[in-house]
Amino acid sequence: MKVFFVDCFDTIQLSDRLNSPLTSFDKKNLYPFTCIKSCLDLRVGILTLREKWQKISLKFDIEIIDRDEEEEDVVWVSENIIPSDLLLDSILHLNCGEVLLKDGYILAWRFKYEGVYSWRELAEEVNLLKGIEDLFLLSGPEIRIDFNLLVTAPVKPVVSATNQLLGEAFYFAGNLHMECASLNSNDGPIYIDEDVTIMEGAHLRGPLYLGKGAVVKMGTTIYGNVSIGKQSVVGGEIGHSVIGDFSAKGHYGYLGCSVIGDWCNLGAGTSNSNLKNNLKTVSIYDYGLGGFRDTGLLKCGAFIGDFTRLGINSSLNTGTVIGIGSMLADTSFYAKFVPSFAWVFDGTVQSYEFDKFMEYLEALFASKNEELSERVKKELNQLNNT
Repeated sequence: MKVFFVDCFDTIQLSDRLNSPLTSFDKKNLYPFTCIKSCLDLRVGILTLREKWQKISLKFDIEIIDRDEEEEDVVWVSENIIPSDLLLDSILHLNCGEVLLKDGYILAWRFKYEGVYSWRELAEEVNLLKGIEDLFLLSGPEIRIDFNLLVTAPVKPVVSATNQLLGEAFYFAGNLHMECASLNSNDGPIYIDEDVTIMEGAHLRGPLYLGKGAVVKMGTTIYGNVSIGKQSVVGGEIGHSVIGDFSAKGHYGYLGCSVIGDWCNLGAGTSNSNLKNNLKTVSIYDYGLGGFRDTGLLKCGAFIGDFTRLGINSSLNTGTVIGIGSMLADTSFYAKFVPSFAWVFDGTVQSYEFDKFMEYLEALFASKNEELSERVKKELNQLNNT
């Protein structure tokens, strides 16, 4: 069977054919993190959704295709689904013209040229990325799942006697530079990729993922449910958060219940609030709705899109959402929503001159010996012109 991923279903067509109101994923629901990338390329836990599908598809007789083939053996799957064996089994048993639903939410359907559609309700629970807060909420649980998928027989690694390892759920990929650190996997596994450096005085708890080439600076405290991307640098206090690739939160300051994109920089002393003083639930800006949405969460921090920089001593309120390619350099609390390509300084919000932004980006990529792809340039240009 062939599987094709979609970032938006034609809910009107399916609702009409099923004579029932339906809802489905829209890529804008995960902006700013899907502004220029597919939902499949978001990391949730250790692996991206694309990597999870590739791993789990090896157990099943399915072929993942990257183009729309209107054939009756093709199953269209919502790209915000986090795959599982039970879910895959239900998808593979769909008949032509059958839609797989969960509480009226479209998960998948098997293409049919014409005729009446039917639906099937998924009995099992399924993890979905419906909103940006799900990226940090699901990070810890998915680290556990991915760890068990990738590590069949955990072996407690041998490390320098200056370090302390608590628990047994560790995986170190190799070439780890670590002295005078404590790592506790009693509450969740710790997966450390290749070429990671953990400096003296760091205290780390699982569930935790450290990507290739990541650096954990001296005195860093990580409370768990944290996923750090490749070649990112972290310091200070971090809990229940996701940091993308090539990003830096290298200094003191608190980051909690938050998601930071790729190639971001948080200046020294940057901290966020993740709990309101009145203990009410936190609202965040939702690009799909074009306004604020109540998350229903008491704890919810900051969400910062790719290529955004924050100056020293930046303060982020509960539920702050910042777009991609912005520069923020105030010492007071920023607005709860800052759009993409914004230049925030001295209480004013201006547009970041796109040519200057791209010039900075070219220099940033060159500093890491990385190439800024033509695809990313095109996506950024299109986003700037919308």
